Amino acid sequence: MSVADSTSTIRGSCLCGKIQYEMQAEPKNSALCFCNSCRKVTGTVAMANTWCPKENFKILSGAEVMKVYLDRSCDSGGCIERGFCAECGSTMISENREKFPGVVIVPVGSMDIDPAGPAWRPGTEYYCKRKAPWLATPEDTIKYEELF
Repeated sequence: MSVADSTSTIRGSCLCGKIQYEMQAEPKNSALCFCNSCRKVTGTVAMANTWCPKENFKILSGAEVMKVYLDRSCDSGGCIERGFCAECGSTMISENREKFPGVVIVPVGSMDIDPAGPAWRPGTEYYCKRKAPWLATPEDTIKYEELF
């Protein structure tokens, strides 16, 4: 069962474990983003995300150590509020209230799931114009050169 098909609860945390969350796995989208901002915030070639309705996401502990960086360097032109743990630096959640109101963007790496298993699979890819040519992704994902 993939996150996109699940209605169960998924938990996650930052690296040090101080911030813990849960979300009802009824995502709006499961995506890989190759934009410059997502690459910079992850320190790698892409960011794997699940977009969760805000009402289905809850911080269980550590809200007091969550800091927010207002990222105005986004390729989409909007401002992304990027939440991270002030203790360990882990990327936690992001919000683009302008473009995607009511949605929390949750990085897959913070979820307590096995990435090698069937729990998560991208359905969409954004900013493919910046995707490394050596990186293979599923052929059946919806691919956009930019955001949409």
